[in-house]
Amino acid sequence: MALSETWDLESIFPGGSNSPQLLDFLAQLDADFAVAENSALPGPLGPETEAEWIKTIQIAYNLGERLRQGAAFVGCLVSQDVKDDKALQLDADIDRMAARLGTLWTMLRAAFAEQPDDAWHVLLSHPPLNAVAFHLNEERDEARQKMAPELEALANDLAADGYHGWNRLYGLISGEPQVEFGGKPMSLGQLQSKMYDDPNRDVRRAAFDLFEQTWAGIAKPCASALNNQAGFRLALYKHRGWDSILKEPLMDNRLTASSLNAMWSVIAAKSGKLLDYFAAKAKLLGAGQLSWFDIYAPVGETNRSFSYTEAADFVVDNLRRFNPDIADFSRMAINQRWIEAEDRPGKRAGGFCTGLPLNKQSRIFMTFTGSVNGLMTLAHELGHAYHGWVMWDLPPGARRYSMGVAETASIFNETVVRNAAYQAAASNAERLSILATKLDDAISFLMDIRSRFEFESAFFKERAKKSLSVDELNALMEQAQRAAFKNGLTRYHPLFWASKLHFYITSAPFYNFPYTFGYLFSSGVFALAEAEGPAFGPKYVALLRDTGSLGTEALARKHLGVDLTKPAFWETAVDRILADVDTFVALTEQGVRSRN
Repeated sequence: MALSETWDLESIFPGGSNSPQLLDFLAQLDADFAVAENSALPGPLGPETEAEWIKTIQIAYNLGERLRQGAAFVGCLVSQDVKDDKALQLDADIDRMAARLGTLWTMLRAAFAEQPDDAWHVLLSHPPLNAVAFHLNEERDEARQKMAPELEALANDLAADGYHGWNRLYGLISGEPQVEFGGKPMSLGQLQSKMYDDPNRDVRRAAFDLFEQTWAGIAKPCASALNNQAGFRLALYKHRGWDSILKEPLMDNRLTASSLNAMWSVIAAKSGKLLDYFAAKAKLLGAGQLSWFDIYAPVGETNRSFSYTEAADFVVDNLRRFNPDIADFSRMAINQRWIEAEDRPGKRAGGFCTGLPLNKQSRIFMTFTGSVNGLMTLAHELGHAYHGWVMWDLPPGARRYSMGVAETASIFNETVVRNAAYQAAASNAERLSILATKLDDAISFLMDIRSRFEFESAFFKERAKKSLSVDELNALMEQAQRAAFKNGLTRYHPLFWASKLHFYITSAPFYNFPYTFGYLFSSGVFALAEAEGPAFGPKYVALLRDTGSLGTEALARKHLGVDLTKPAFWETAVDRILADVDTFVALTEQGVRSRN
């Protein structure tokens, strides 16, 4: 029997954006925020105020969980129907509540920082706070490295229409251009797909030329947005007394600079191996050397197409061979309709997994078109859902994991299923296609994201002196790309700084290196799972559960027995990934010989 391709939202709040239960839920949440905002914080911490402190902290966690529930549900509504205006209004209301929650935690953190150490440690020894001591200590330590609470609250308020305002302006600027390509009107997103995915090289080149030309036409306001966002951050960090632009992103990812530097050093030393892949791919494409628009061009052939039911069965069956617990969870999520996969108009692009903490469930959004890539997306998002599943019994403060380890379970799942698809391939052409998608990921994480990191590092260094022009930004971008891609391309994408949304995201500074970190960290986890077999299952769950309660280096030491500040772990992870290059080259040579 065919599986349903639409998700179940009715069991959460029946009626969608017009649900009376949803509107009552959000109204009550809004009222409870007002009560919390108008309540004084407890007095100085001591035996007589401990109970009041515990209650206050639990209220903050409770508001956060309920807000996350509402945000996840409304996010699902907005994604499944881009014309749901009511859902868009609710989404804006939730954004405002999120800002209020941020202000509440700002005041709480500052109050934590003022309490005597001895009294604080006694407080955290009591249930239920002992289970979230790591998070609360983290919040307290962060407050001690920031400005006075009233200044942080002021900065937060000013950022809403200042710092974050530039991000919204970029969204308007970048979303407006429409182009005509091949006789059809297109958005820049559609044009980008032609630039990367079209099998015809002339089409890709023409799309790239038009893409660069269009971004050049709006580059000046993009440069203004980027310069002003950076200026805000630099001024804020100056007043906090922070001398490194990486201090905040490293704190956010519970990582030290030593580990980050070790990772990038190994990548810089070893990623040149991908030039062999470039050469083999260029041969398949009939190009002397790859250009930017060839990087992700399809090669080989994948004629196999899956129905959604077939894809679900393939994912579950192959996960079962590796880990029955993940397979059982995945089957449950599929059968209980946690997944929106239908290919229909009116949906947002992309895919995601979101958590509904009050139901202890997840929902997965994607558009399944029958391709092998769709198979990988399904496996990937089910990995995110499994990560959440094994943590639902933990208190909220113990479920907050960083972006750097957020991809651990998703890439793990994807690796299992991609390897299975490779083994099931019917021909060398199909194997080439699957290997190419793996190596294209390696390009993304080891070269492309490295170029983004190098660009931002250089940009902030220069921005501390002056605002940069479009030409100067182009030069920095191309310089970073040449270094990261080992001068292996004939053309680069100097306007990438303008076309990439990630540079303008204000919720997470340096929205780049955590992707590469997660990619390599998951590779290390998978290697251990392969070595230990079924015995690794409980260890894997223990690792995932600890992602919200340990710093990243401590997590790696405890569960992988490795030191992330040393190159050994990163060398092993990168070598495992790059081993596919030789296989790809050999398959390419076989294909060339068979044609001669």
